[in-house]
Amino acid sequence: MTAMIFSAVVLCVGVSVRGFFVQGQPQHRYLSLYYFVYFGLLYLTVMIGFALIYVILNINGYTVWTEVTLNQLPFWERFFTSLYFSGITLFSVGYGDIVPEGVGRWVALVEAWTGYTIPTAFVVRTMLEKET
Repeated sequence: MTAMIFSAVVLCVGVSVRGFFVQGQPQHRYLSLYYFVYFGLLYLTVMIGFALIYVILNINGYTVWTEVTLNQLPFWERFFTSLYFSGITLFSVGYGDIVPEGVGRWVALVEAWTGYTIPTAFVVRTMLEKET
């Protein structure tokens, strides 16, 4: 069951990011409310997806980070702690109050890489649309 939920979360995040690379968005403006809302929702989807990955890994006994013992927290507190950690990792702020550990390091690395590449992809896409 956990593998199915984990796969569904990864699929949703992947489809969300893939949507950025598919043609069909308005090409007449380069800065628009559409892109602002789209990127906000894209970041939100990725952040929630990675938070769910952290929770699923923790529920299955993997060490994800140090700072709090999530096993003693109710599900929603685990989720909101994971959401906080996901947000600071995605936006590369990294306050240092929660430190990834074990498999959490690799998941955080992938999430940070995603957070760095989304703005780059936005600039490249804008420039490509400008040329057409």
